[in-house]
Amino acid sequence: MGQSTDLGHSNPQRLLHVSVSLPLGNSAGLEAFCDSVSNPKSPNYRQFITPEEVGRQFGVTQTQMQKVVDFLSASGFKIKQIGANRMTILADCTVAQAEAAFKTSIHDFNSVAPGVSVAQKLQSGQLFDIPTERHFSFTKPLTLPTTLQNLVIDVAGLEDYTRPQPRVLTPTQTRGLYGLANMYAGGSQGQGRTIAISNFDGYRLSNVPLYYSQYSLPTPAGGAGSNITVKTISGGAGSGTPQGEGDLDIQMVLGMAPLCNFEIYDGGGSDLIGTLTREVNDNTADVISESYGWNLPASTATSAHNLHLSMTAQGITYMAASGDSGTTLEPYSYPDYDPEVLMVGGSIASVNASNQRTSEVGWSLSGGQGGGGGWSTNTASFNVLPSWQHGTGVPTNINKRLVPDVALNAAGSGSGAYYFYLNGTLSSGYVGTSFASPVFAGSLGVAEQNIIAQGGLPANGSGKRRFGRIQDLIYSQNGRSDVWFDITSGNNGNLPNGSASNAGPGWDFVTGFGAINFGAFVTTQVSVTVPAAPTGLAATAGNAQASLTWTASAGATSYNVKRATTSGGPYTTVGSPTTTSFTNTGLTNGTTYYYVVTAVNSAGESGNSNQASATPNVSLPAAPTGLTATAGNAQASLTWTASTGATSYNVKRATTSGGPYSTVGSSSTTSFTNTGLTNGTTYYYVVTAVNSAGESGNSNQATATPSAGVSQQLLLNPGFESGAANWTMTSGVLNNTSSQPAHGGSYDAWMCGYGSSHTDSVYQTVTIPSNVTSATLTFWVHIDTAETTTSVAYDTASVQIRNSSNSLLTTLATYSNLNKATGYVQKSFDVSAYKGQTIRVYVTATEDASLQTSFVFDDFALTTH
Repeated sequence: MGQSTDLGHSNPQRLLHVSVSLPLGNSAGLEAFCDSVSNPKSPNYRQFITPEEVGRQFGVTQTQMQKVVDFLSASGFKIKQIGANRMTILADCTVAQAEAAFKTSIHDFNSVAPGVSVAQKLQSGQLFDIPTERHFSFTKPLTLPTTLQNLVIDVAGLEDYTRPQPRVLTPTQTRGLYGLANMYAGGSQGQGRTIAISNFDGYRLSNVPLYYSQYSLPTPAGGAGSNITVKTISGGAGSGTPQGEGDLDIQMVLGMAPLCNFEIYDGGGSDLIGTLTREVNDNTADVISESYGWNLPASTATSAHNLHLSMTAQGITYMAASGDSGTTLEPYSYPDYDPEVLMVGGSIASVNASNQRTSEVGWSLSGGQGGGGGWSTNTASFNVLPSWQHGTGVPTNINKRLVPDVALNAAGSGSGAYYFYLNGTLSSGYVGTSFASPVFAGSLGVAEQNIIAQGGLPANGSGKRRFGRIQDLIYSQNGRSDVWFDITSGNNGNLPNGSASNAGPGWDFVTGFGAINFGAFVTTQVSVTVPAAPTGLAATAGNAQASLTWTASAGATSYNVKRATTSGGPYTTVGSPTTTSFTNTGLTNGTTYYYVVTAVNSAGESGNSNQASATPNVSLPAAPTGLTATAGNAQASLTWTASTGATSYNVKRATTSGGPYSTVGSSSTTSFTNTGLTNGTTYYYVVTAVNSAGESGNSNQATATPSAGVSQQLLLNPGFESGAANWTMTSGVLNNTSSQPAHGGSYDAWMCGYGSSHTDSVYQTVTIPSNVTSATLTFWVHIDTAETTTSVAYDTASVQIRNSSNSLLTTLATYSNLNKATGYVQKSFDVSAYKGQTIRVYVTATEDASLQTSFVFDDFALTTH
């Protein structure tokens, strides 16, 4: 903020998108796991885990994470996402809430635009022409409670100075240049692979159909662009002014893999941590590309590195552009110094009329521009030479992360690198490794698709078919000439130690190992051998079925399950699952079945596993438990807990405790209403469970004494303490967080509260008996809002009565942001008009596009007399 003017305190109601980063609980353990799971020679190679497993094994404890969540919630923050890997918490808050929570002050500033020298402007007499930008930032160091100081390593989102620095061939020429043409012509065009970009720039999806049409790309079934999913973080940047980066990243990936599932993680102008957090926890992308360099505080860089470690553990391949300023990496040097990120440098390539390479040289430094390479002088603890980074040409005396790893075309000879559409116009004057990284990502997706089709890249225990951190595999190939085109010409400046950076044989600081031939790379990954026979086969008998499990065989793409009725066979194949479990149904109880399993891939079928046997049978269900009886007017309502294996239940009644009992009905569910009773008489009930094997013993006994004056509460699970049971509700309504605490117990129904256009609903169907005198609906409601108006109902919630066909019968009440209150308020309504009818107690809430309003309902009751 050295060239900034303090404009005073920011608007206290300004909405901030905050990312709170937590430390790793076992940093060394996670790094060791990432090395093991990425090493092609390791027995753990590609045995990736889920974000939840990352959190359990390497994150802070659940209790520690909850302390931070509770602190943020108590400070008024709206929790948007809690990282499953226990590394980050994303939350929204106002400036006032952030200042109070972190004991700081947030101001607005006018700042000189990046790259403008005030001294130069003064010398030229143009002081009043200096372009400025408006920013906000905290002015005092952040302070956390003592109990949390070791649990928070970084808080991002309290300033917006941290901005990224963005880093002429056709798609057909590019495919010919990098060995994709035959795969593409054979139908490998990205189908089944999910490729994503981390985006921090404006873009226009309307450019995509133009690009597809221009280069005759195959179109998804829903039309050009229908395979794109936009995931917005911190408001996104997509609607902003396009600077070219967002559009070229999108089109470079789709030019190589036009039929892939394409995800845009739209991270606003600068929310790196929020974007990485969403990518890690979604765990849907196989390959992700980023085209930005960052000047990060040490704490934020550590947070980003931890998230990239989680990606490696989960098998996500993440790559980024190495930069466009030659060996001058600083200050925008992250992620160049992160070993978990594949760094893609730049070259200048030429092709002939047959789309074959005629030359490819390093993108040499000229006019301050050239392929990024060398090493960052950043002192981060993880900026060291990785264990996998070795090979011909790789220096061993520089203990830093060395870049780039590979290179693709990033500039032309006197022209741009690639064609792409910007604001509806075909452009060709742009250069940068920002092209090379997404081209590599799209190409790798097509290569992965082809490898999988040939039986390679088998699914790991989590079902993911991914390479993960691919740097280990690339360096293990050590520039083998059939895969890597060794670029030996070019220079990109002087390295931090003063020596010149020149391309040469093997790896170098200009182009890494050079340019890849994806077709040859595929060949190296599909030398498939017949898998070993599965081991550990176990069979568990059930009712007319047997459940089998076994240990995976390396290289298997599927398994054949074989069955016999004689030990040792002959066996008949009864299923071909792709996982390590199978349930064989339709069996005859009392018959013993013998099973073996074989492993299969494109090279053939293994021998048999060990044999396992199972004899299906039906056993008597256990007696039901938890029987309760509720008296009504000339009736009793019974409920009980289900018995495993039961197909129905017999309800038995007596007028003397202990029986004898007579069966008064049967039910296929766990409830029953016994009508036609005599008011004033006490009835004793038991329930038995029934299946084809017979009938269980009696449940516990329950009693009820019907009475015309007895009140009865008809709703089941009225306070949501059994979760969503008996209610139908939209996703996200059920809540047990401290952000919106329940009126009673732990759970409530939290409707809306997103600060964006949204509709929620929750309802329960209930029958009001015809013989009751009255019926009353009560509930508790709490409303809070960020809306400041005192006259306009922007957000509303209605409590309605609907019939069983969901037609509206009446609206009992409508609430809005104007009804906000600090606590819960009980409401009561007479619904006697619906005696003898089956109705829905129905609540619906709607929120507009900005400023949240939360409608929180709890402890419903529909009471009859």
